[in-house]
Amino acid sequence: MNRKKISTIIIAVVILAGGVAVIVSSMSKGVFNLTVAQALASPERLVGQEFKVGGKVVANSVIQGKTPFELDFAIDDEEGRRLDCSYEGIVPDPFAEGREVILQGTLDASHVMVVSKITVKCPSKYQEAGVTEEAAAEYYNTKYRQHTGGEQ
Repeated sequence: MNRKKISTIIIAVVILAGGVAVIVSSMSKGVFNLTVAQALASPERLVGQEFKVGGKVVANSVIQGKTPFELDFAIDDEEGRRLDCSYEGIVPDPFAEGREVILQGTLDASHVMVVSKITVKCPSKYQEAGVTEEAAAEYYNTKYRQHTGGEQ
């Protein structure tokens, strides 16, 4: 073979190897998006595996831990399947029982989700009919001032 063909083959192999490396690394670091039913179907495979799951915070399930940053709660889906969760961190303001959330985390050995991130779905979805965005913003600003003990 001549030098030009050999260098072309080497370049092609390097590009192909780089593409394979990118694909493999992105697959190994990927976060699965699951339903509550999927998470509960085979929890053994999720122990230690990062995933996201969405559901509604179950009424009367929120329990404050020993510190203000520890929280235990559960989420469920439309069929009532329940996933117990544990979180350490600052809870988003709109987090409440009955709210739709998206959680990211792993399962521990007892199949409790150890949540690393909580995202509360759009609060505007839960506003009462007829409440303007301005009125809702004023309500949350007032609530924030009361909670922090100061003015904005």
